[in-house]
Amino acid sequence: MIFSAFIVSGCATTAHVSISHLHKDSTVFIISNENDAIGVGPVIAKEVSKRGYHVKSINSHKKESSKKSHPVAAFGSGFFISENGLLISNAHVVKNASSIIIRKVDGEKFRAKVIIIDENNDIAILTPIEPISVDKWLSLTQFKNTKIGDPLKIIGFPLSNILGNRPRVTEGIISADAGLMDDPTRFQVSASIQPGNSGGPIIDEKHEVIGVTTEKLSDFYSIKTTGTIPQNVNFGVKIDYAKLLFNHKIEQSVTTKLSNTASLKDAIDATALIAVNVEEISEITSSPKKQKTILVTYSYNYSWDVFHYTLSRFNMQWIDQNTGEIIADGNFSGGSFLSYIGIVEGVIKEVFIKAGIDLTK
Repeated sequence: MIFSAFIVSGCATTAHVSISHLHKDSTVFIISNENDAIGVGPVIAKEVSKRGYHVKSINSHKKESSKKSHPVAAFGSGFFISENGLLISNAHVVKNASSIIIRKVDGEKFRAKVIIIDENNDIAILTPIEPISVDKWLSLTQFKNTKIGDPLKIIGFPLSNILGNRPRVTEGIISADAGLMDDPTRFQVSASIQPGNSGGPIIDEKHEVIGVTTEKLSDFYSIKTTGTIPQNVNFGVKIDYAKLLFNHKIEQSVTTKLSNTASLKDAIDATALIAVNVEEISEITSSPKKQKTILVTYSYNYSWDVFHYTLSRFNMQWIDQNTGEIIADGNFSGGSFLSYIGIVEGVIKEVFIKAGIDLTK
């Protein structure tokens, strides 16, 4: 169905295709080019845009100027641990911050400052500059109470400059009780994370914090060392190492009143967006015509066959950011004489053909 090179030596499949309802004047495709080793993102963008859809490509690894006259703006996540607004986040989120704005889920904003920072374990504890009171805050358990395979959820504000200021939840399991090179301070999770998730809580089924979201395995590093792109190799720092930073005043604030977090909604309400070195957190308002945003995620294995780069595996998903639904799947596996461009073009064509809206046949 796709073309002879696939039939002879590879396999292209599609599933979960429900994109016929995507109106071209109110749909935006967001394609992230983060750590895209050979440039598959631009091929996807070209194929989608030539069918009449608006496409935005995001490269989150822009080179920074060597001049340091202006602090670098950054966004991350954090979570409340006491009624008086104490928060935990990552050290790398707030390091060298000239200003910190906290935005609660209900939209309330306040300024905060760092009171303790541990760069080795990538943990920071923040406090509001002016006294406040919050309705929801999270309780902290001990990581030793968990085991490999236990379910978990990650709450945070990934890609807030694209997705907006509402929290997102991903779920998975504890994949390992150690991090890279068996680092005992970290643990590995299968739940997906994106830039902006850093500092968010990793919670267990009791909605208690078992860790702080820290990082994912670099695609570039993995490709360089193994030749493959990692699949959901993400890490958190064990919450026990955050608790080691508590002084008497923090301990008193945390234990004065027990957390009233009893549901996932409560846990979400206890999570906050952290904006560093910005004057204000811009609000995203809905347009009169509701816009549908489709996030395109993809991964692949590639090689050089003397003539060009080709793929032995290509997986692509289109996710409706309004609902979280996977509305299209496209996959290729096997060998092909085609370049990676031809393979990606073919898979995308299959998706549109299956949806019954392809105009390029």
